[in-house]
Amino acid sequence: MPRKYDNTQVRLYDEEILKLGISLYEKGKTPLELFYYLLSARRLNSFSIIVLEAEMENLGQFLKKHKRKTDLLYELDDRREICVLFCQETQVDGGIYFLKRLAKAMHSETPTIDIRSCVLGVEGTNYPVRNLLFIVLDCFVKVHSAENEEDKILWKTVK
Repeated sequence: MPRKYDNTQVRLYDEEILKLGISLYEKGKTPLELFYYLLSARRLNSFSIIVLEAEMENLGQFLKKHKRKTDLLYELDDRREICVLFCQETQVDGGIYFLKRLAKAMHSETPTIDIRSCVLGVEGTNYPVRNLLFIVLDCFVKVHSAENEEDKILWKTVK
């Protein structure tokens, strides 16, 4: 018997995406609360959350070499090579610049690598932490399923 939403425009998340969302929530909640505190105390002006997926072995190790000392790196799914970076004092354009630099370094090692990423710049604390994590997840789902090259990187700013 078909389900109510079969053959409709409602898009259901598959199990892998749901598990990724849970991992993002578990690993991202505490860093976001800390960054929110720093924003409200005016010790930070902005930060960016970058979720990156690449067909590259040891993506986490590669990112450790290229990130700044002030960036937090978490591996969300080491089997599918998906990582999240929390970058202090970084707006969306800085995140995009960082991604371009990473892509160039990745392509020098593996020329045919497929890179997908979403960058969310955060400049205020108007969204609850939970909602912000879900915004990041929704952005990543869009780039994860993108077929066009220009849709494989998505960026947004929230204030």
